[in-house]
Amino acid sequence: MKSYVIYVSTVTILLVAIMLSLAIGDVSVSISHIPSLLIYPSNTVESSALWDVRIPHIVMAFVIGACLSLAGLVMQTVMQNQLADPYLLGISSGANLGALLAIVSGLAVVGSVISVGCAAFVGAIIVSLCIMAFARLLKRMDAMTLLLLGFGINAFVSGIVSLVITLVADTNKTKSIQFWLLGNLQPLSNSMMLIIAIVLVISSAFFFFQSRILDLMLMGQNLSLTMGRSLVNFQRLYIIVVSIVVGITVYASGIIGFVGLVVPQCARILVGEKHSKLIPLSIVLGGTFLVWADVIGRNLIPGMSLPIGVAAAACGAPIFCWMVFHQTGGRR
Repeated sequence: MKSYVIYVSTVTILLVAIMLSLAIGDVSVSISHIPSLLIYPSNTVESSALWDVRIPHIVMAFVIGACLSLAGLVMQTVMQNQLADPYLLGISSGANLGALLAIVSGLAVVGSVISVGCAAFVGAIIVSLCIMAFARLLKRMDAMTLLLLGFGINAFVSGIVSLVITLVADTNKTKSIQFWLLGNLQPLSNSMMLIIAIVLVISSAFFFFQSRILDLMLMGQNLSLTMGRSLVNFQRLYIIVVSIVVGITVYASGIIGFVGLVVPQCARILVGEKHSKLIPLSIVLGGTFLVWADVIGRNLIPGMSLPIGVAAAACGAPIFCWMVFHQTGGRR
């Protein structure tokens, strides 16, 4: 299938998700009335539902999904493992621990997305720097070393998170922790949304212009050395950039899994392994995936909105199973 057909199809699916997200909810809005409400906002309930809830949700879902998908694609390339995702190196656990400590210690106001998000961001960056430091001490930056370090630190920090949650007796704090760990798309300020969008644009442009190096990484470290390119410094740089991207998404939306695992693999199935094609498609697919997850999560159970992390997992698991079947079916 030609690339432009894939892109047109993806954008079409995104537009369908956007229209459904705008139309469906506790307050139903006729699709025929949506254009007029978008052009001429009013004080009606329908207009308020669109501008105060659904449009911010759509924007947040697309930007966060695009960031996580881009980070997942790069991590899978750096680790040379298609089961890698943005949280493989313990970034997720570091963010969890940062948010948890902020809530439990009282440094953050319970339920405050901004204060807890800052702590989560710091935790993610600290864990990433620790992994880089351990790798430097071992004088090894190969994919397997990073993978093992990531698994080890992830397991250790996750154990601490579970222990602290078990010891916390305050019901309000426990609910706040669960709310954070399950992910959310609560609208942020315009300035914060602008910062996240800028991070997405800059990181996307950076990795797009690094497409050739990313293609070399798929060949393996030894083969790259025979071509006169050592990729160790690039690996370090890419991990740092990915940590920043994931950290800012954790700051904005809490913990959302599966996007970085599933979407890049779908993109590879559609356009192959060249990153000049993979990066743009992964960004659009990631945003589209999370917009659909948000639509389903907000409307699956009447009167109840599922956390976006739960909705993303529910949507991503069947796709992941299909990909496993697709990749192994031809090997029988």
